[in-house]
Amino acid sequence: MILFALNFCPVLSQVARMDSLKQVLQKGDLEDTVRVALLIELCEASTFMEEQGGKYFAEQALEISTRIKYPLGIGLANNSIGAYYLQVGDLEKALPFVLEAERVYLNAGGFGKNLLAVYNNLGIIYNRTGDTRKAISVYKNAILLAEKEKMLQSQAILYNNLGSAYDKLQVYDSALWAFGRVEEVSKEGGIEVGIMMAKSNLGSVYFSLGNLDRSKEEYLMGLEIAEEGQYTRNIATILLGLADVYAGQNQLRESEAYYQRGIKIAEEIQALPLIQDGYIGLSRVQEKSGKLALALDSFRKWQQAKDSIFSLEKAQTLEELKVRYESEKKESEILALSQQNEIQSLELTQKNQLLWFGGIGVLLIAGLGYSYYQRKKLKSEAQMAELEQRFLRSQLNPHFIFNALSSIQNFMLKSEGALASRYLGKFSKLMRQVLENSREEYILLEEEIRMLENYLEIQKILLQKEFVYSIECRGDLDPDKISIPPMFVQPFLENAIQHGLKESGGKIEVEFSLAGEYVEIIVKDNGVGILSAFQAKESHRSLATSIIRERMDNYNKKLKNRIQLSLLDRSERNEQGTEVQILVPYLAN
Repeated sequence: MILFALNFCPVLSQVARMDSLKQVLQKGDLEDTVRVALLIELCEASTFMEEQGGKYFAEQALEISTRIKYPLGIGLANNSIGAYYLQVGDLEKALPFVLEAERVYLNAGGFGKNLLAVYNNLGIIYNRTGDTRKAISVYKNAILLAEKEKMLQSQAILYNNLGSAYDKLQVYDSALWAFGRVEEVSKEGGIEVGIMMAKSNLGSVYFSLGNLDRSKEEYLMGLEIAEEGQYTRNIATILLGLADVYAGQNQLRESEAYYQRGIKIAEEIQALPLIQDGYIGLSRVQEKSGKLALALDSFRKWQQAKDSIFSLEKAQTLEELKVRYESEKKESEILALSQQNEIQSLELTQKNQLLWFGGIGVLLIAGLGYSYYQRKKLKSEAQMAELEQRFLRSQLNPHFIFNALSSIQNFMLKSEGALASRYLGKFSKLMRQVLENSREEYILLEEEIRMLENYLEIQKILLQKEFVYSIECRGDLDPDKISIPPMFVQPFLENAIQHGLKESGGKIEVEFSLAGEYVEIIVKDNGVGILSAFQAKESHRSLATSIIRERMDNYNKKLKNRIQLSLLDRSERNEQGTEVQILVPYLAN
């Protein structure tokens, strides 16, 4: 589902438009405000064609606008940079730029129409962070303003994003109505890219409804416009959508061809999320076609794309830490040089010598204290990043991943296609859940439960160990309206399966309930009990518990309500097994 993050213009050829704008921009006698306007237009024109183009032009516009103190340009540039980060999925970087644009417009006054683009982007952020109903409210209010001002472009953008929000909530009738309005408004205003987006998104909704013929029809009309306008990223998106449709119609040869075309374009522009979607879909189609070796190769490429996204995020985090460290190092060097000059000056001055040295001593102590604080803070952040990575490895350790992939290959070699397909689907879904959930500090309880269920099902297939499980929400706890820190429960499930349960007759119970300002999580098994497990596998269990406690400590440094953990051997209650109690703070959505 595609969301608009920028304004768009009715054009016959984006490439021709960009070339024309660049030629005008090369003129040396342009006023700064005109140059800013051209750069913003270039940013908008390149957003659907070049991965980095939009940000590059907007950053130039921001530099000029800041230098000449031009509020309109500062607001436009900030919002455009925020829109770029939205386009590539980096909400954390997008938000400050969008909020800065809002601040500039509100302080300057008289920019009511420009605020529409800002509120549009804020709506996208709400939508993607799970506050979808709030996003819908923002979009509806903005649409009323856009219709009052007769701004067709803004109406098309806002209706499109409103439709995406309804689609996310699976309110498909409302989504179809909203995307239909996008098409109507875009035709009225001659907005080519708007018609393309409407067709693409209508194709996606009809696919969700199971109307594959109508889905293909909408996708093909959108593809024709995208190819004519050379909207590269959108071409890849639509090709992958058509591949899904053909797969649903069991036209496997056509589906495979469309997947390969879409993946090729996605790889050319390095759109990693599209590469991921393409290879996992291609793997399923190849497996269904009996091309088991190719299916396994495509699955491995999906895994590589997923790992690349994860590595890129970690590299960006490390780079930010490095920049911060270098900045603090330079500040310390400047401070040291300043202190040295002060000392030399004091050696030449006889009067008030004691007072001067006393002052310098105070400055030195303050400077050293500040430097120590900054180093400690940097070290703490680095430890947090390393701890997060260790925690993820403890969640789904390499042995689990290796065994899962080996089992998939085994099923394929034994021609057990149905079982391989079922296992592959569950495993790929688990990988996506872990990747997505590990990025967030809080996720919906419903999403955490789905991840745990999928993990337990895979363990049952992988280990062929007979056990039953139950996951329940007790009392008035609504998993759709509560968010908790993710992935605290899975290590204890792993311990229960690997070290606690018997060979048969095993049982795991997970209960969630509200307890004041906390969500209480109870994990029970009927295994050998924590005391026996410690004696048999002390190193493994204590490692998982140690990592959990370290992560809790880091969370608790910034939380008002501290996460709490307790372990109990159920033999103390004349029962069998282990009970884990976790109290975590929650957010009400």
